[in-house]
Amino acid sequence: MAEQYTALEVAINTLVKNFHSASSTDADTLTAQEFQSMISKELPTMVTTAGDQEGLNKLLADLNVEEGKGVTFTDFWGLVDSLATTQFGLQSNEKQVKCVKCSLM
Repeated sequence: MAEQYTALEVAINTLVKNFHSASSTDADTLTAQEFQSMISKELPTMVTTAGDQEGLNKLLADLNVEEGKGVTFTDFWGLVDSLATTQFGLQSNEKQVKCVKCSLM
């Protein structure tokens, strides 16, 4: 039997692969510009927050990336974790609302 992955698992896998391929020099670290470019392509809804320099600086600060330093995979994983947790919560809430049995418990 072939393993079935959820859409969320596939999305996480894609983000990880694309992080590593986005670096022009070191697969474990992206420059701020490489990170911004990857975010624009892979997470376009975040462009409203990271699309300009001020938004990018805030996102980098939220990820605890020091000014002038690159975005490590560990930094990036914090973002992925936050997004996945939020998305999983949204999906769980949608299922609960649609599930009559669950809402009765």
